[in-house]
Amino acid sequence: MIAIIGVLIALLLPAVQAAREAARRMQCSNHLKQIGLAVHNFHDTMQGLPPATVGNTDQAHPNASFWVLILPYMEQQTTYDLIKTKTDNFNLPTGMHNGSFWNVLGATAAETTQLQASISSGLHVFRCPSRRSGKEYLGNGANVTDSSGVQNNGGQHGPQGDYAFVMGQNAQVWAGWLNNSVPTSTSHAPLQVGALRVAVWSDGTTAATWSPRDSISWWADGTSNQIVVGEKHTWNQVVGQCGTNSTNSGDNRWKFSDCTILIGGYGWNYFAATRSLNGRIARGPSDRGSNTNQADEGQPQWGSNHTGTVNFLMGDGSVQAISVTVPAGPVSNANSILGRLGNVKDGKPVSIP
Repeated sequence: MIAIIGVLIALLLPAVQAAREAARRMQCSNHLKQIGLAVHNFHDTMQGLPPATVGNTDQAHPNASFWVLILPYMEQQTTYDLIKTKTDNFNLPTGMHNGSFWNVLGATAAETTQLQASISSGLHVFRCPSRRSGKEYLGNGANVTDSSGVQNNGGQHGPQGDYAFVMGQNAQVWAGWLNNSVPTSTSHAPLQVGALRVAVWSDGTTAATWSPRDSISWWADGTSNQIVVGEKHTWNQVVGQCGTNSTNSGDNRWKFSDCTILIGGYGWNYFAATRSLNGRIARGPSDRGSNTNQADEGQPQWGSNHTGTVNFLMGDGSVQAISVTVPAGPVSNANSILGRLGNVKDGKPVSIP
């Protein structure tokens, strides 16, 4: 009898595990749908798309990212108001660096408690249960001073997330996803062709005067043919970590991909919040690519812990599961389905195979 029970359990276990993963995958898809609803609610209220970042006056330190700006449209107004107040409407002089930013926000015990409560309850929508579960808090990691004398990376400050918004240029270069987009005047037109660009400033110089740059008509190929947010690839060996400096040594650049997603960042902090439309799809969570420089667009940038698929939020608010084998890579490659789905201006609407 015991042997029979053991055989039955062995037969049932894979089915139970498959059912649990199906539920996690559905929850992940629902999280993306909530993000999509927030994008459209933002657009209806602000008459424009959520910016990739609100920028910064010195043009070297991008500021609050898309993930902060959509918080009020995800029933996270209190957290948004705290961040906005503590950063002078996202206008910190040195930019919202990872370490120094969270130190400013959590300056009092009450503020730290409030942020911890928000991160562990409301911001779970930024996480995919197939990759991680449980509560997340601000963390107590030590800050690291970078070469410019600013506390930049280091520690586990702020919430990690499993989604990234789409940015990129026509050329296959990662550099300047955010920096090259920072407006020097209200008429500045950055060379971005991804779903989201940075805000404009009404006075041409001060990030505190930001407003949306683009309406939904920026997605010229049509909302149903545009990817806006997708599951980002984070190598499974660095999930829950964060880089300790801005060098290319070891796995630091991989670790930056799991730093706090709320910050536009500086240097490799970009990589926590966004991914390039020129990137390729990881074949699985253990796909590390060919070297440690994950920011190289030849490396895997999109990926998930689901078997064989990656979820993407489309411009119309739907969520599509795209196969990890779909042609990807630079938009210069005519066969890159993912690149064409990410490019708002190529005039080549394409269906998902």
